[in-house]
Amino acid sequence: MEPGIGAGLNTAVERYYDITLDLYEDLWGEHVHHGFWDPGEIPGVNGADRHAATDRLVRELVEFTGVPAGSKVLDVGCGIGGPALHLAGAMGCTVEGVTLSARQAARANEKALAAGVADRARFHRLDALATGFPDASFDVVWALESLMHIADREAFFAEAMRLLRPGGTLAIATWAVREGEWDDGERDLVRQILQHQVMPDFSSLEEHERLARAAGFAEVASVDWSRAVANSWDPSFARIKRFDQGRTVMRRLARERGVDVLGFFHAGPLMTRGFGTGVITYGALRATKPHPADAAAALVRPVADLLRAVLGEDDDWLDSVVPASRIDGDLLVESQELAAWSLALRERYGDGVDLAGYVAGLDIDDIIALTAADVAAYVAAHTSERPGRPDGAALPADGG
Repeated sequence: MEPGIGAGLNTAVERYYDITLDLYEDLWGEHVHHGFWDPGEIPGVNGADRHAATDRLVRELVEFTGVPAGSKVLDVGCGIGGPALHLAGAMGCTVEGVTLSARQAARANEKALAAGVADRARFHRLDALATGFPDASFDVVWALESLMHIADREAFFAEAMRLLRPGGTLAIATWAVREGEWDDGERDLVRQILQHQVMPDFSSLEEHERLARAAGFAEVASVDWSRAVANSWDPSFARIKRFDQGRTVMRRLARERGVDVLGFFHAGPLMTRGFGTGVITYGALRATKPHPADAAAALVRPVADLLRAVLGEDDDWLDSVVPASRIDGDLLVESQELAAWSLALRERYGDGVDLAGYVAGLDIDDIIALTAADVAAYVAAHTSERPGRPDGAALPADGG
């Protein structure tokens, strides 16, 4: 990320939501996000109205990601607190919400007080990448339509990993884009949406999965909800009555609040086109922070498979390697073979993995006692995403 881009973007996002807070609340109620409908449903005809549909999206994300009742949750990009109030109320969670908008945080705290959950739902004006919360503070990191505003998404996943307790859940719902090539019209459409909605760029759902795995998350999965949420931009009901005067009101708001407010009005037609062409997508992602022992256990066979190739052994030999197998005593790895194994590990798992250097720093007793599980734990602790790796997976469980 270029120097200064984060601060500049944060300021722009803060301003956008400060000046549109009442507009979104009038249109979408307490949930400043998409709604969720079943196939064939028409909102307000044979399907839920917007307010019920936005409530449902929160429940769908809870169900898909498996957020446990009573969890301690960090709500990244909490808006005016709608999802957090559901988590704190119906589910008994304790929620810390963070947003770049001081007005949103203040309004969310007002709503928590009115709902009787102010003791379990608190909202702060904070940067999601610099909250100051200690390591392993939360059972769940929840990001409902906020990740699009964060330029450094690699840093977001790393920070989520830091803040989650082992076994904790990452729950994301996000605007996204179709992976692959776009035509000129699609590129221009995406550019306009980014400009008007104060977003740096979009990632595909597949890219979000790659980033999660590269950060060390396990059990990563995503689901495409594009068709379920597209009705959110239907002009037949996405309308505010007091704006019936159209351009006259838009000009007045632009004079009062600045031209940035016009992005609010551009969103509907642009997003409708985006979903129509398929270049704009929407989905949810879930992932789990593994327990340290789990991450190492998943790596025993992959790292042993790399050693098998160095030693020229067969699959029967690989099947005989267990976590307790000693590198020096049971597997009889010589120094030149260790060097070749170290190089293979670095090629697979990144430059942070230097097994030969690590072993060189051990005393003789530790070298004799070193096991396959010890090597796997070292690799798990020092893995970084390998540039150019097609799936971006930091911890492949299959050795592939």
